[in-house]
Amino acid sequence: MSVSSLNQVRHLYVATKSVAADATLANKGEFKVKTCGDIEKEVYFEVLGPDTVLKSDRIPVKNINYVKIIKAAAMATPMKKVKVILDSTVNSGNPIAGQDYILRINLRQFYGMSDQDQYFKDAAVHAVKGMTATAFYQAMAKSLNLSFSREVGANATGNPYLKFTASAAGLVIEELPQSWHLGTEAQERVYFDVVPTTVYDGIDDLIWGTVTTETSTTLVGNGKKMADLEYFLLGERGDQYRKIGWPNDVETVGMIDPSKDYDVIEIHYAFTDTGVNSYRTEKDMTIAVPSEGGETFTEINKIITAFNTATGLTISPLAKESSVSVKHA
Repeated sequence: MSVSSLNQVRHLYVATKSVAADATLANKGEFKVKTCGDIEKEVYFEVLGPDTVLKSDRIPVKNINYVKIIKAAAMATPMKKVKVILDSTVNSGNPIAGQDYILRINLRQFYGMSDQDQYFKDAAVHAVKGMTATAFYQAMAKSLNLSFSREVGANATGNPYLKFTASAAGLVIEELPQSWHLGTEAQERVYFDVVPTTVYDGIDDLIWGTVTTETSTTLVGNGKKMADLEYFLLGERGDQYRKIGWPNDVETVGMIDPSKDYDVIEIHYAFTDTGVNSYRTEKDMTIAVPSEGGETFTEINKIITAFNTATGLTISPLAKESSVSVKHA
């Protein structure tokens, strides 16, 4: 099967260590920036892959449209987090004895891929005389866990989709990271809305609670998404028929570690041929570098420096900013 650079518009390479252009690639992930062309300068990359040296397109410097450097923290996914409290304008924020308080969670895309595929979960608390707000929130959290208890992987105290935490300050509902398997299951989001219903205060039916969005405390790193991208692009590179004939097949071997985060260099350029094929094909090259954590960017900045030297461009290296914590899931 022919593998033509012209037909693939994005390539991904994983660089764990930057080495000099004239160095021998000895360990997997070692990466170097090289140049060629006496009349028209071109830049290309070599990296030691799982079993052989990989070489990128030769990119004429004049065909580079832009280069973008992206921190791993900027690609982290925040988990949705909301807080439910009793409305202070309804019975002064105290539960009304004898009323049934229903909290509805509307789950979107739970079993399908459309927002029209909706799944509803209701939890109820029967308010009694003398019930405090804290006791109400605790009872609602228990009812929510019970409502989810028959879902796959759930029980009466927890479930794989949402976490419920009750305190005197309110009831916090937080999205949980979902399962993932390379090549077969992407890590999806839990899309949900929280809707308090109404209670009767003796005069009117009133919405009993308010829902506010909280700052996320759980950020999911980009390792799994980068692994998904690498897996897809390896298929485009020539492994389209993987898994056919399993277990007698050749397994796709990548270099992304999904448990890590990756800083990224994005190079957008144009591939041009000659003669009747001299049209421009817009392409992208992604260089993924394992994040060193703590706003340290030693290896990726070495690559940026080598790239600047090779091309004459002035791409700014990554610099330390305010710390962002990323929790893996």
